[in-house]
Amino acid sequence: MSYTRKEIQIHAHLAELYETYKDQPFIQFEKTIEVAGTQYLETIIGAIRNRKVLKLYYHPFYEDRPYFADVHPYLLKEYRFRWYLVGLNAYREQVRTYALDRIRDIQDAEGIPYIDKNFDAGEYFKHSIGIIVPEGPPSLIRLAVQKTQAQYLISSPWHPSQNLLEENDNEVIFSFRVHPTYEFKSLILGLGKDALVLEPESFRVELMREFRELAGRYQTG
Repeated sequence: MSYTRKEIQIHAHLAELYETYKDQPFIQFEKTIEVAGTQYLETIIGAIRNRKVLKLYYHPFYEDRPYFADVHPYLLKEYRFRWYLVGLNAYREQVRTYALDRIRDIQDAEGIPYIDKNFDAGEYFKHSIGIIVPEGPPSLIRLAVQKTQAQYLISSPWHPSQNLLEENDNEVIFSFRVHPTYEFKSLILGLGKDALVLEPESFRVELMREFRELAGRYQTG
């Protein structure tokens, strides 16, 4: 996430308002959770600037136990108040994303030469929403949204590739050139019955299958 000077000024002003009025009953600020891992920010920034390889002791949610990984760091990315490290895992020969709150320990990987892949963060995340970047080309997704909900997308676009294709009395048709990742799918599902994927067919089938499974759970639960 990058901030303009104006956005930084707005955040600073909001911080001042919070300190002044946080205990007043007539104003409510959204509470953000305290996320682990921010203690590693300075270490990672230093490694990126000085082109140093890091040894992570990392425990993803989907693994039973943590493991060591030598990572050539390229980018720190903030998404939904969490921080992520994007870097090359040379052993896997892949650029991977590591959540800072899942890092158990971090050290310099002594004696390992830094590999520069000319990483371009803008290009890498160009067709993704969030932190997941699948391999392969992005999909052209057409989405029909009921007009009452479409105004939210118009006023706050989901992605730079978002285009308004057509509009009638009932709905607005949008297009996106993105990977149909979990984050993008969550945005669509959040609109419930007010959104309908028109294409690609493979994405429609995937969502229909998930809706059927969800309906089955409600019927039997």
